[in-house]
Amino acid sequence: MKSTKLLAVVSLAIGIGFFCAAPASAQCGLKMGKNRSLAAARPMIGSANNMEATKLNKDVDPTIVGFWDVKFLQGGVVVDEGFDQFHSDGLEILNDTAPPPTGNVCLGVYEKTEADSIHLKHPSWIFDTDNATLIGKATILEDITVDKHGHTFTGTFTVKLTDLFDNPIAPDITGELAGNRITPNESGRKSATLAEVPSALPPAWNRN
Repeated sequence: MKSTKLLAVVSLAIGIGFFCAAPASAQCGLKMGKNRSLAAARPMIGSANNMEATKLNKDVDPTIVGFWDVKFLQGGVVVDEGFDQFHSDGLEILNDTAPPPTGNVCLGVYEKTEADSIHLKHPSWIFDTDNATLIGKATILEDITVDKHGHTFTGTFTVKLTDLFDNPIAPDITGELAGNRITPNESGRKSATLAEVPSALPPAWNRN
Protein backbone atom coordinates (compact mmCIF):
# COMPACT_ATOMS: atom_id res chain seq x y z
CA MET A 1 0.00 0.00 0.00
CA LYS A 2 1.68 3.25 -1.09
CA SER A 3 1.42 6.84 -2.95
CA THR A 4 3.12 7.51 -6.39
CA LYS A 5 5.53 4.97 -5.06
CA LEU A 6 3.79 3.92 -1.84
CA LEU A 7 7.04 2.23 -0.91
CA ALA A 8 8.85 5.57 -0.61
CA VAL A 9 5.91 7.28 1.08
CA VAL A 10 5.53 4.67 3.80
CA SER A 11 9.26 4.65 4.48
CA LEU A 12 9.27 8.44 4.74
CA ALA A 13 6.14 8.51 6.89
CA ILE A 14 7.54 6.01 9.36
CA GLY A 15 10.88 7.79 9.43
CA ILE A 16 9.27 11.16 10.18
CA GLY A 17 6.75 9.66 12.58
CA PHE A 18 9.49 8.24 14.75
CA PHE A 19 11.58 11.40 14.75
CA CYS A 20 13.88 10.41 11.93
CA ALA A 21 14.60 6.96 13.31
CA ALA A 22 15.56 4.14 10.92
CA PRO A 23 12.68 2.76 8.82
CA ALA A 24 10.40 0.52 10.81
CA SER A 25 8.75 -2.66 9.63
CA ALA A 26 5.21 -3.89 10.00
CA GLN A 27 3.51 -7.26 9.83
CA CYS A 28 1.78 -8.10 6.52
CA GLY A 29 2.64 -7.04 2.96
CA LEU A 30 3.38 -3.49 1.81
CA LYS A 31 7.04 -2.60 1.80
CA MET A 32 8.29 0.00 4.27
CA GLY A 33 11.86 0.10 3.07
CA LYS A 34 14.29 -2.46 1.70
CA ASN A 35 13.24 -5.90 2.86
CA ARG A 36 10.68 -4.34 5.24
CA SER A 37 6.93 -4.75 5.17
CA LEU A 38 3.31 -3.61 5.92
CA ALA A 39 -0.04 -5.09 4.63
CA ALA A 40 -3.83 -5.19 4.15
CA ALA A 41 -7.63 -6.98 4.13
CA ARG A 42 -12.29 -8.26 4.91
CA PRO A 43 -15.61 -10.61 4.21
CA MET A 44 -19.47 -10.27 3.42
CA ILE A 45 -22.38 -12.11 5.03
CA GLY A 46 -23.48 -14.97 2.81
CA SER A 47 -22.39 -18.51 2.05
CA ALA A 48 -19.92 -19.76 -0.52
CA ASN A 49 -22.10 -22.86 -0.71
CA ASN A 50 -24.82 -20.77 -2.37
CA MET A 51 -22.75 -20.39 -5.52
CA GLU A 52 -21.43 -22.80 -8.09
CA ALA A 53 -17.93 -21.56 -8.85
CA THR A 54 -18.56 -17.95 -9.90
CA LYS A 55 -22.01 -18.55 -11.40
CA LEU A 56 -24.22 -16.59 -9.04
CA ASN A 57 -27.98 -16.55 -9.15
CA LYS A 58 -28.97 -13.23 -10.76
CA ASP A 59 -31.63 -12.79 -8.09
CA VAL A 60 -29.08 -13.12 -5.25
CA ASP A 61 -26.84 -10.27 -4.11
CA PRO A 62 -23.18 -10.78 -5.16
CA THR A 63 -21.03 -11.93 -2.24
CA ILE A 64 -17.47 -11.23 -1.16
CA VAL A 65 -17.29 -14.66 0.47
CA GLY A 66 -14.64 -16.76 -1.22
CA PHE A 67 -11.02 -16.66 -2.39
CA TRP A 68 -9.57 -13.66 -4.27
CA ASP A 69 -6.44 -12.37 -5.99
CA VAL A 70 -6.28 -8.75 -4.80
CA LYS A 71 -4.00 -5.96 -5.99
CA PHE A 72 -3.22 -2.74 -4.12
CA LEU A 73 -2.58 0.19 -6.47
CA GLN A 74 -1.58 3.82 -6.37
CA GLY A 75 -1.78 5.88 -9.53
CA GLY A 76 -2.38 2.70 -11.52
CA VAL A 77 0.82 1.09 -10.20
CA VAL A 78 0.63 -2.24 -8.36
CA VAL A 79 2.35 -1.83 -4.98
CA ASP A 80 1.26 -5.09 -3.36
CA GLU A 81 -0.67 -8.25 -4.25
CA GLY A 82 -2.12 -11.04 -2.19
CA PHE A 83 -4.45 -14.01 -1.92
CA ASP A 84 -7.41 -12.89 0.17
CA GLN A 85 -9.92 -15.24 1.82
CA PHE A 86 -13.28 -13.84 2.97
CA HIS A 87 -15.33 -16.02 5.33
CA SER A 88 -19.10 -15.84 5.76
CA ASP A 89 -18.72 -15.00 9.47
CA GLY A 90 -16.92 -11.69 8.77
CA LEU A 91 -13.33 -12.94 9.10
CA GLU A 92 -10.75 -12.10 6.42
CA ILE A 93 -7.29 -13.64 5.93
CA LEU A 94 -4.68 -12.09 3.62
CA ASN A 95 -1.51 -13.79 2.40
CA ASP A 96 0.48 -11.20 0.45
CA THR A 97 3.89 -10.88 -1.19
CA ALA A 98 5.91 -9.77 1.82
CA PRO A 99 8.76 -12.13 2.89
CA PRO A 100 7.31 -14.71 5.35
CA PRO A 101 9.71 -13.74 8.21
CA THR A 102 8.18 -10.24 8.24
CA GLY A 103 4.65 -11.57 8.75
CA ASN A 104 2.89 -11.95 5.39
CA VAL A 105 -0.32 -13.54 6.71
CA CYS A 106 -2.71 -11.15 8.46
CA LEU A 107 -6.28 -11.10 9.76
CA GLY A 108 -9.11 -8.64 9.38
CA VAL A 109 -12.87 -8.31 9.99
CA TYR A 110 -15.58 -6.89 7.76
CA GLU A 111 -19.25 -6.02 7.71
CA LYS A 112 -21.75 -5.60 4.92
CA THR A 113 -22.61 -1.96 4.19
CA GLU A 114 -24.76 -2.40 1.06
CA ALA A 115 -26.15 -5.35 -0.88
CA ASP A 116 -22.92 -5.54 -2.86
CA SER A 117 -20.46 -3.71 -0.59
CA ILE A 118 -18.44 -4.23 2.58
CA HIS A 119 -16.18 -2.28 4.97
CA LEU A 120 -13.02 -3.99 6.23
CA LYS A 121 -10.69 -3.30 9.15
CA HIS A 122 -7.27 -4.96 9.08
CA PRO A 123 -4.99 -4.15 12.05
CA SER A 124 -1.27 -4.93 12.13
CA TRP A 125 1.73 -4.25 14.38
CA ILE A 126 4.73 -2.04 13.60
CA PHE A 127 8.16 -3.06 14.90
CA ASP A 128 11.54 -1.32 14.95
CA THR A 129 14.14 -1.92 12.24
CA ASP A 130 15.36 -5.07 14.00
CA ASN A 131 11.84 -6.52 14.22
CA ALA A 132 12.42 -6.82 17.95
CA THR A 133 10.55 -3.93 19.63
CA LEU A 134 6.85 -3.16 19.19
CA ILE A 135 6.48 0.56 18.40
CA GLY A 136 3.07 1.10 16.83
CA LYS A 137 0.10 -0.04 14.77
CA ALA A 138 -0.78 0.03 11.09
CA THR A 139 -4.53 -0.23 10.44
CA ILE A 140 -5.78 -0.81 6.92
CA LEU A 141 -9.36 0.23 6.20
CA GLU A 142 -11.00 -0.93 2.98
CA ASP A 143 -14.29 -0.25 1.23
CA ILE A 144 -15.10 -2.83 -1.44
CA THR A 145 -17.88 -3.25 -3.99
CA VAL A 146 -18.39 -6.61 -5.72
CA ASP A 147 -19.52 -6.58 -9.36
CA LYS A 148 -23.02 -7.83 -10.12
CA HIS A 149 -21.74 -11.18 -11.37
CA GLY A 150 -19.55 -11.76 -8.31
CA HIS A 151 -16.40 -12.28 -10.38
CA THR A 152 -14.47 -9.11 -9.51
CA PHE A 153 -14.40 -6.26 -7.01
CA THR A 154 -13.07 -2.73 -6.83
CA GLY A 155 -12.51 -0.44 -3.89
CA THR A 156 -10.25 1.85 -1.93
CA PHE A 157 -7.89 1.44 1.01
CA THR A 158 -6.53 3.75 3.69
CA VAL A 159 -3.55 2.94 5.89
CA LYS A 160 -3.47 4.67 9.29
CA LEU A 161 -0.13 4.67 11.12
CA THR A 162 -0.28 5.26 14.88
CA ASP A 163 1.75 4.74 18.02
CA LEU A 164 0.62 2.23 20.64
CA PHE A 165 -1.76 4.83 22.11
CA ASP A 166 -3.49 5.41 18.75
CA ASN A 167 -1.87 8.80 18.18
CA PRO A 168 -1.18 9.43 14.45
CA ILE A 169 2.51 9.33 13.54
CA ALA A 170 2.16 10.10 9.83
CA PRO A 171 -0.41 11.18 7.23
CA ASP A 172 -2.89 8.54 6.03
CA ILE A 173 -1.87 6.58 2.94
CA THR A 174 -4.56 5.84 0.35
CA GLY A 175 -4.99 3.85 -2.84
CA GLU A 176 -7.23 1.60 -4.93
CA LEU A 177 -8.10 -2.10 -4.84
CA ALA A 178 -8.81 -4.54 -7.67
CA GLY A 179 -9.83 -8.14 -6.99
CA ASN A 180 -10.44 -11.21 -9.14
CA ARG A 181 -12.21 -14.26 -7.73
CA ILE A 182 -10.21 -17.51 -7.71
CA THR A 183 -12.23 -20.68 -8.32
CA PRO A 184 -11.38 -24.40 -8.62
CA ASN A 185 -12.21 -24.21 -12.33
CA GLU A 186 -10.88 -20.99 -13.81
CA SER A 187 -12.78 -19.89 -16.94
CA GLY A 188 -9.84 -18.32 -18.72
CA ARG A 189 -9.91 -15.00 -16.87
CA LYS A 190 -6.38 -13.88 -16.10
CA SER A 191 -5.10 -10.83 -14.28
CA ALA A 192 -1.60 -9.39 -14.35
CA THR A 193 0.76 -10.45 -11.58
CA LEU A 194 3.68 -8.58 -10.06
CA ALA A 195 6.08 -10.60 -12.24
CA GLU A 196 4.36 -9.28 -15.37
CA VAL A 197 4.81 -5.59 -14.55
CA PRO A 198 8.40 -5.32 -13.18
CA SER A 199 9.13 -1.99 -14.90
CA ALA A 200 6.33 -0.28 -12.97
CA LEU A 201 7.44 -1.47 -9.55
CA PRO A 202 9.93 -0.02 -7.05
CA PRO A 203 13.32 -1.86 -7.06
CA ALA A 204 12.52 -3.67 -3.80
CA TRP A 205 9.66 -5.52 -5.53
CA ASN A 206 11.82 -6.89 -8.36
CA ARG A 207 13.10 -10.09 -6.80
CA ASN A 208 14.68 -11.75 -9.83
